[in-house]
Amino acid sequence: MGGAVVLWLIMAVSIAAAQAPPDALPRKGQLGVRVAAVPDEIRPSLKLEPTGGVLVQLLVPGGSAEVGGLQPGDILLALQGRRIESVADFLTRASALSAGQTCELGLMRSGRRTTRSFLVHERPRDRGANFDVLYHSVVSGGARLRTIVTRPHAAGRHPVLVLIPGLGATTVDQPLSDPGAYSRILAEFAKDGWVTVRVDKPGIGDSEGGPDGETGFEAELDVYRQTLRAARQYDFVDAEQLFVFGHSLGGVFAPMLATEVPVKGIAVYGTVLKPWTEYLIESRRRQELLAGTDAPTIDARVRDLAAAVQALMIDRVEPSELARTRPELRSVLKVMLPDGRHFWGRTLAFWSQLAGTNLPAYWVKGNAHVLAIWGRNDFIATEADHPRIADIVNRARPGQGRYVALPDSDHAFRKTASVEDSFRRWTTPAVELDPQVIDTLKAWTAKLRGGR
Repeated sequence: MGGAVVLWLIMAVSIAAAQAPPDALPRKGQLGVRVAAVPDEIRPSLKLEPTGGVLVQLLVPGGSAEVGGLQPGDILLALQGRRIESVADFLTRASALSAGQTCELGLMRSGRRTTRSFLVHERPRDRGANFDVLYHSVVSGGARLRTIVTRPHAAGRHPVLVLIPGLGATTVDQPLSDPGAYSRILAEFAKDGWVTVRVDKPGIGDSEGGPDGETGFEAELDVYRQTLRAARQYDFVDAEQLFVFGHSLGGVFAPMLATEVPVKGIAVYGTVLKPWTEYLIESRRRQELLAGTDAPTIDARVRDLAAAVQALMIDRVEPSELARTRPELRSVLKVMLPDGRHFWGRTLAFWSQLAGTNLPAYWVKGNAHVLAIWGRNDFIATEADHPRIADIVNRARPGQGRYVALPDSDHAFRKTASVEDSFRRWTTPAVELDPQVIDTLKAWTAKLRGGR
């Protein structure tokens, strides 16, 4: 890989507390090291092979790697006695270490080869000034999944906000002081005396099961179902004041859950209502326009995508069979399914389940109040879906649906100048969170709670 790769290595380690219940989900550990590929220009002078190894760039103070004696500038050459082929190889093998296992690293320091062995410490636990952070779990599909719950210090029962995240395979196990959008949003509610609840998907963070890319649509829905049910059981939760916040694909799961588990309100942001196959075609056209693609090329690409999506997700034709019978679609199949099986990191079966789901049918059910939010700089979600959600709800439950458009927000809750600006800076991490997202959620929940 070119350039620095910032990856905080997560490795398995058992819970240190002996009094933990026998069935407690083990807390994973954190090596605390930032690594990158070894620059080609330094290999000859160090007599290193043309490939392999990783360069230690930074260590977390007090982290496992620093305590174990690693230093910035070390070149890691072997893990558990086996050669490190690349950054990806190192991360994959290290993350498979068993709980409490010693991590043995062969390395080069100042031109000399040596070995370091150490245990990996538990991943740090979060804490708040006026709330505790509980590391619990739920069971779904036979796997234990990490839930993270904030409990206010104040006595009594409290309102609860359950987060249902988007598609990404990243952990929600971040401190609420983290600058990430989910942490910032949940932190504001936790500080205000709310219970907040989040869960890591199968194979992510501490959670068992997975890998994430193999989790089916119904299986992921059950993860949130079990989380929501568990949230209602806490003796510090006011079950009559339970709110769900679904972002992106999480906004698809949210109304499904509300038909099974009573909730006070559902807030969604940047989600989908129209049939999934229609959304994919519309989204592709929109992003091609933003990328400056010429009109004839856009038309050709959208036509090919429409044909491929219909065959793969509706008719459920195998990719290899489609490539054989429709050779003109091979180029779009290569883009859609880079490994031949997964689209956007999930199996075709996952997307087929979503494509076959009547999403409006779920919004008319239940008794929840609904807030549909869309940022005007969002190039991933479509504006029209959001007022339509509010309209569907209001036809079924007059006065309980609301649509809000935020003028400066994009799909990742970031404050940007325009949709073009958001598209251009999509992979740039240093973008300000739009505070209107939090303000809108707070105002809506406060109104539903009678100004409390």
